Amino acid sequence: MFSLKFKNNIFCLLVVMIALNSKADEKIRASVSYISASVVYLDAGRDAGFAVGDTVDIQKNQKIIATILITAVSRKSSSAQILFGEGAITVGDLGFSKKNIVVQSAPQVVSTPVLKETTNTVVKTVPKSIPIEKNENIITGRASLQYSGMLAEDSRFNLSQPAPLLRLNIRNLYGTGLEFSMYSRSYYDMTNSYQRYGGSSRFKTRMYEFQIQHDLPDDQFGYGIGRMTSRFVGGMGVFDGAHFYARQGDFTAGIMFGANVLDQSISVNSDNTKEALFVSYTSGQNYSRHYDGTVAYIRQQVKGNLDREFIYLQNYAALSSDLSIYESSEMDLNDITNGVKRSAFSLSNTFFSVNYYPVSWLSTNVGYDGTRSVYLFETMKTISDTLFDKNFMQGLRANATVRLPYYISISGGFVYRIKKGDARDAKTFDGSVRMSDVLGTEIGVGVRYSKIIGVYSDGNNITFDIDRTFFYSLTTSLRYDYYSYRILSQQQDYATHTATASINYRISRMFYSSLSADGVMDKTMNSIRVFAEIGMRF
Repeated sequence: MFSLKFKNNIFCLLVVMIALNSKADEKIRASVSYISASVVYLDAGRDAGFAVGDTVDIQKNQKIIATILITAVSRKSSSAQILFGEGAITVGDLGFSKKNIVVQSAPQVVSTPVLKETTNTVVKTVPKSIPIEKNENIITGRASLQYSGMLAEDSRFNLSQPAPLLRLNIRNLYGTGLEFSMYSRSYYDMTNSYQRYGGSSRFKTRMYEFQIQHDLPDDQFGYGIGRMTSRFVGGMGVFDGAHFYARQGDFTAGIMFGANVLDQSISVNSDNTKEALFVSYTSGQNYSRHYDGTVAYIRQQVKGNLDREFIYLQNYAALSSDLSIYESSEMDLNDITNGVKRSAFSLSNTFFSVNYYPVSWLSTNVGYDGTRSVYLFETMKTISDTLFDKNFMQGLRANATVRLPYYISISGGFVYRIKKGDARDAKTFDGSVRMSDVLGTEIGVGVRYSKIIGVYSDGNNITFDIDRTFFYSLTTSLRYDYYSYRILSQQQDYATHTATASINYRISRMFYSSLSADGVMDKTMNSIRVFAEIGMRF
């Protein structure tokens, strides 16, 4: 009896696999219904055959302009992130998908690294040549009004800031082939402690980007002027200045120079300057076979005196459609011994990450972060030289996600920090389970647990969340987070409870709104926080 059932199960499994393979090449058609800052929405979902992990080619005038990865589906709609693109996606563009495609990242060069849950980097696509009409301005961006507020038991931590935000990108500016981009946020501090971070005015402006650049891959020369972050040399950080470069085949060489930015404000610290020389090599235009590497020499100076001097390396390689690697390192050329500066070659930090997708239902990431303190000779500061998570300055990390039937995903990971000096090793283990459509109700639920063994404390963290989309335009979510920990030196236990409610409403194809509020309760201080935004995308 058991043998017969086993054989029948094998037969059924083979039939299902054959049926799935027979449909693997069927194209599913959809169109872009809405575009946010980082998400593309389609007007087709589960009923049409879409699933999380599918890729969709976006077409305009029968030409593929972008490829997107579906990250969430409902019955009649889907949301996706852009993997790579050659042109601006607009509402109404058509999308075509093939099922069961193993999805990988696009050709990428790494910009300024920023903490991210899976890869710890922010990436930009490799610019490609696209036909542009003579006087065509391609405009994208968003403008919004925001409000951030916090009401705490300790009034020193109160926050009340209405703010306008503008993000704008114009390609082929007035037919010149130039690209203009800006990103700024201004706010008015209504609290009594508006001078806590310096400045006598309640009104403050943050300028994150403001530049004009000429960067067409088919041209031999390129340049940029303004406030920028170099896509060639992420280790340069944000600076006010210019960069110029020349291309010859697969090689690009250039120079960049400018001044440090003061707290992302409009002001410039002209006394603190930086310069860099770099050479970059790129090969392969296929996103599954691509390499992009840069070596740069960087100097930081204060009033003309050397503050820091180092070599910066940055490498990205897509070895196959399943495997990609990213690495960046900084090697200082000077050190200080007994208060005296001397020439010395030492590795100050390194970041290494490997992404591997062996099958369509499994994604993995492993990496290593290492850093040491760097002494700045003129400003006389000792900084931890890293642009990554400050909690894990040196250690190993790994995570994996498994996608199961019924829209269930299971994730797990760990971070292990190697001890320094007398401090003990630090470890974090976490696991999560999420179901995006419970019994066909369009409700998504998830739970995550983390065991945190820190250098100075031990803790446990558990999070529950639930969300639902209504009428394809209204998304609601609830989240509860409980974190209990013990500070070892005090032998004292603490617990923090955080309850969060969020609502996002798509008013129209152009206008959107969002509201988020949470309450934080613990022994030290209770508080209520609110964030609201209404805006338009263009």
